[in-house]
Amino acid sequence: MAGQNGAVSRLKQLIEVAREGSTDKRADLLREITDVFMAAPDRYTSTEMQHFDVILSKVTESVEIALRVEIAEKLADTPNAPRNLVRQLAHDEIMVAQPVLERSAALSEEDLIRVIRQRTQDHMKAISRRREVTPSVSAELVERGDKDVLVALAENQGARFANETMSKLVEQSREITELQSPLTERYDLPANLLTQMYFFVSSALKREILKRSDLLDPALIDEAIEGNRAKILTQAVTGAQNEFSAAQRFIEDKVKAGLLNESTLKDLVEDRRSTQFLLAFAHLAGVDPSTAQRILQDKSFESLAIGCRAAGFERSTFAKIVFSLQRGDSEQQKALRILDLYLKVPHEAAERVMRFWRVRAEASSAEKPKEKSLHAVAERVREQRSA
Repeated sequence: MAGQNGAVSRLKQLIEVAREGSTDKRADLLREITDVFMAAPDRYTSTEMQHFDVILSKVTESVEIALRVEIAEKLADTPNAPRNLVRQLAHDEIMVAQPVLERSAALSEEDLIRVIRQRTQDHMKAISRRREVTPSVSAELVERGDKDVLVALAENQGARFANETMSKLVEQSREITELQSPLTERYDLPANLLTQMYFFVSSALKREILKRSDLLDPALIDEAIEGNRAKILTQAVTGAQNEFSAAQRFIEDKVKAGLLNESTLKDLVEDRRSTQFLLAFAHLAGVDPSTAQRILQDKSFESLAIGCRAAGFERSTFAKIVFSLQRGDSEQQKALRILDLYLKVPHEAAERVMRFWRVRAEASSAEKPKEKSLHAVAERVREQRSA
């Protein structure tokens, strides 16, 4: 009790100094009263805490920055630190604000969001390094933060994200390559986003994603795979523009005749019939034409290796496609290297990655009614494969 009475007495002195004391007196008394508070921060009544908060906040405004940094460091790890004072410090210059923004549990979610909206990128970066970052705070940081903020947030395993926020981060990682590694290392990154990143990350990260493919839950995707090839062919035909109609009729005729196979694919490559080849590859790989195009546009050829391996293509088919796509000398050398990789990609791992690409395409496409003729084609193809 004596200690508390002493603290209250010193508070009264601080009030007087705050009103008329010199800067040096304010600094000395501010240090002293802060130390008194830190000695037993959980023993004061709500009224006493209010006194601490009002007076400390007022005096802290008028002391030099080095002392404000000192006070911020002392209060950053105190959960029940005076709330108004901590908020005030959080909006201060970054060297003052950083300790409380990174560590103070006295700051609420609303406090942090207010700082994000009103202060600098450095303030946001400090918030992104907190031990825990809630989904709402993460969403604000992703909406307003620059590259350094986003990378720090992605590296923080204590940050939690809503699905929409995570999708935005993955989309940003197409342009901000520094985001790619920390995102692929996050085990809360949804499998569909992880496999989506395979299209544009480096070869080293592609290998990491492939290693993690054995962690993907097959139960999540098996149902969506059923009948996928028939639906994709229907999409390709019913959604066609005039310039694609002839190519689509060609593919439909090949499917009806049971002649859409690797041999046809190699002929289309050799004849440079690019539209027919795209649709044929999409059908055989079990992906929509848009995903097939992204696979074929991956200049590393590693997405193509996954697609061909999952479809069970022979190495010669893969090689023919690769060399039809390569242009300059550098790409030719890359093509030669990727041929060595082809047989090292386990078929099961490739199929797991392809399943997620198929499901992603399935989820992003609106369900369309099947034409009777195409439905019959699909049924006939299934009967041929099961025979």
